[in-house]
Amino acid sequence: MDPKSHPSVAIIIVNWNGYALTQSCLISLSKVSYPNFKVILVDNGSVDGSVTKLKSEFPNITFIESNTNLGFTGGNNLGMEWALGKPFDYILLLNNDTIVEPDFLEPLVDFLKGNPTYAAVQPKIMYEKERNKVWNAGGGYFRWLQMSWSIGIGKEDVGQYQTEKDTHWITGCAILIRAKVIKEIGMLDERFFAYYEDVDWSLRMKKQGYNLRYLPQSKIYHVAGASSIKPIKTKEGTIPPIIHYYRTRNHLFLIRNHANPISFVLSLLYQTIKNAAFVLYLAMRGRFNKVKAILKGHYDGLFVKSKL
Repeated sequence: MDPKSHPSVAIIIVNWNGYALTQSCLISLSKVSYPNFKVILVDNGSVDGSVTKLKSEFPNITFIESNTNLGFTGGNNLGMEWALGKPFDYILLLNNDTIVEPDFLEPLVDFLKGNPTYAAVQPKIMYEKERNKVWNAGGGYFRWLQMSWSIGIGKEDVGQYQTEKDTHWITGCAILIRAKVIKEIGMLDERFFAYYEDVDWSLRMKKQGYNLRYLPQSKIYHVAGASSIKPIKTKEGTIPPIIHYYRTRNHLFLIRNHANPISFVLSLLYQTIKNAAFVLYLAMRGRFNKVKAILKGHYDGLFVKSKL
């Protein structure tokens, strides 16, 4: 099989102090049957020695190192910037806490190859520890409130998500996109840092007239929450306050970037009421760092510049 007869794919993985997860992901990629791909690992300023260990174990992949944590957006953009300077046809963003099936890439590439009106595709994503349960089977979206959700999350898979279909948005956990589309619409918006950047990116693709597709014949597995949930519960819970800040702020960024006048008012009203209720709940439980994070996120989401 001549690799050059197949479209070329750059697979970008961002690592941040996640040696064990990244190692497992790279091992699974070493078994992939698709003949023409290159793995680019971007390290986001790790201090756990993971880069040194991974370089010795996987000498054939390309390493890009940042001195600081650039977030999901900045780390992936660093990898995409490198890949866009090479003649790759497609670029795959893949979370480091995933395990892929050996044949996951063929259906994704084949679909894009045969459907030029589609910008990007995604696989069916299952939980890694409960492989009979769905983590993401496409992205749901209600534009009047600018609400987005992962279709099928937590549901046992009994075949109900086995039909390929168009999707409103694609999770950054695993998205295969045409290189030329990235050149057309731009990379991820680094103002988001993490959370909702994939929804924003997807909506930007759709505004350019492209479609997005969910392909269940491609399957991967996701640990989920590996970088955001702390193993030891504190007074503030297991989710750090900074996560609440980004989620609150970035949802408002999304509203400002993509709502029409009517949905802007409805969405802003809904988010304000929701955030106020959440702040009251957290204050009653004594989680004041999270209260401050949400209040700051709400303020910044309204007043900080929200787009490139």
